[in-house]
Amino acid sequence: MKTKPLKIFFAVTRTSVYRAVIDGEENVPYLEKIAKRIGDASKVPVGNKIDNGTMLSVGKQLWLFVPEGSGFISPTSTIQREIASVNTNYWGGHTSSVVALCLKEKDARICLEKEYFGRQSQRFAKHTITVLRAIGENHPFCSITDDSEMRLMPKRQWFE
Repeated sequence: MKTKPLKIFFAVTRTSVYRAVIDGEENVPYLEKIAKRIGDASKVPVGNKIDNGTMLSVGKQLWLFVPEGSGFISPTSTIQREIASVNTNYWGGHTSSVVALCLKEKDARICLEKEYFGRQSQRFAKHTITVLRAIGENHPFCSITDDSEMRLMPKRQWFE
């Protein structure tokens, strides 16, 4: 049985929560800042959208990008879904460092208010793994980077 691709998840950074819409009405992913920790400074205001890419890369940061390659040039060519292999000219906007990923907005808001953020949240690691598994390896508009410098966690931790 084939499952439907994940459409929405939430990313918690040190100061904010973003709604990641990765399979919207127009099949173009975007990030929307929906909350900010009270008292913290942030360059990006709540309500701001990051929408300058056609694919979302999930790693230490969420990056929008335009994948390189095309079947128009050659039917045997493929589209590059790994952001680390895409020319940085095609990278769009991004979040700050990701602390946790959540399927539910409520969990993301709890994480934002309760967690001390020195690095990735161990308390919310199960939430993050659940989201990574829900995205999977073949989502049409989202890729999970396995680049050693950019990945959120090694693939062996979330993919079984």
